[in-house]
Amino acid sequence: NSRPTNGIPEEDDDDATADEYTDERARDVITGRLVHGHIVDDNFPSPTMSAMSSSMHNMRLRNGSDDEPPPDNMLASFMSVASSYRPENGLGGTGDAAASEDEEEEALQNPEVETTITLVGNVRDKPVFIVDDMIDKAGSWIAAAETVVKRGGATSVYCMATHGLFGDDCLQEMEACDEIDLIVVTDSFPIPEEKRRVCRKLIVLDVSNLLAEAIRRNHYGESISMLYQHYAD
Repeated sequence: NSRPTNGIPEEDDDDATADEYTDERARDVITGRLVHGHIVDDNFPSPTMSAMSSSMHNMRLRNGSDDEPPPDNMLASFMSVASSYRPENGLGGTGDAAASEDEEEEALQNPEVETTITLVGNVRDKPVFIVDDMIDKAGSWIAAAETVVKRGGATSVYCMATHGLFGDDCLQEMEACDEIDLIVVTDSFPIPEEKRRVCRKLIVLDVSNLLAEAIRRNHYGESISMLYQHYAD
């Protein structure tokens, strides 16, 4: 479909247009409301406003008046107590990762706190792979899975991590989540047999041969990067 000009093929206008950069994907942004760690509809009552309304009502009863507005400092305290969770060090920094995860999990499980989750990109009618270094707590995984399915229209969700720590009831909660299809981890961290038996979604990959070969190659000065290329193929 190219027309030669002075011996140099010239691209069609359609092809040139297709290669132009656009920010269309950047506009594929979907936000979801999370209450008690689960996606809710847009018309779902906000726990923020409910908590504030309840507090204002109680204060009016104490003051004996429905007309007098609360002082600004009291209103600010209502808003701060029930405001949406905004973790510090959101873009990185020196924050404690474990402490930050605990705070996030606590906010997700708090029925009086509404959080917001953002999905960037189009996943409609596509499978989604959610990948992280480890799975310890279920809250953020379930929230992400519900978001891509209920808000993004994804067909399936596969949760994948290197280390499966599965603290507390994490594995049982992910197993009970209808939006999660499979949970894939390696055996780099010991997973008790009783936990494996109760989760039909769990797949544990054996990495013993990979680690042993990496140690052998390192001992004899052989290429380790070639080993990972072999496993990738």
